[in-house]
Amino acid sequence: MPVLNILAALLDVLTGGSGATWGEAALNLVSNPLSVIPSILFASLIPFIEELGWRGYVLDRLQEKRSALVSNLILGVVWSLWHLPMFFVQGSYQANLGVGTLEFWLFMIGVIPLSFAFAWIYNNTRRSILAVILFHAMVNFTGEIIAITERADAISILLWVVAAIGIVVLCGPKTFTREKAIR
Repeated sequence: MPVLNILAALLDVLTGGSGATWGEAALNLVSNPLSVIPSILFASLIPFIEELGWRGYVLDRLQEKRSALVSNLILGVVWSLWHLPMFFVQGSYQANLGVGTLEFWLFMIGVIPLSFAFAWIYNNTRRSILAVILFHAMVNFTGEIIAITERADAISILLWVVAAIGIVVLCGPKTFTREKAIR
């Protein structure tokens, strides 16, 4: 999410790091305004496919028998592992991170609190897949626009963890909503 990435970059700079630079899509936009179209399509097509399955099918099944907390711990780990093959697809974002690197582990761990945020959106919008798809697309597109350092990425993951904890504490572990049941 842009706010968390910008905050992470700012915290990185305030603690002696270099923060962020413009991402590939932002740099290409200057020389070729139409170049942003593939980035937008890619950033939204993948979430469309993923979220139909993850939130539209799997999360509902998990939450039928488990709390939102347990459901999203399970889903977050599975979703993280689902990305593993992409680390071996040359040219993919994940392959550029490398396998076993700090960036690899940040990505794999970072997917889990992100799952909490997506579930919070899903559960609080009467299970709107569209809301989650748009949020997922925004998260992906932010990475195309703002390139944060490895250190800022670690700070960003920490901020996502804080957000996930906030969701559990403020909304409760059962539904991630203020309601007793998910509508």
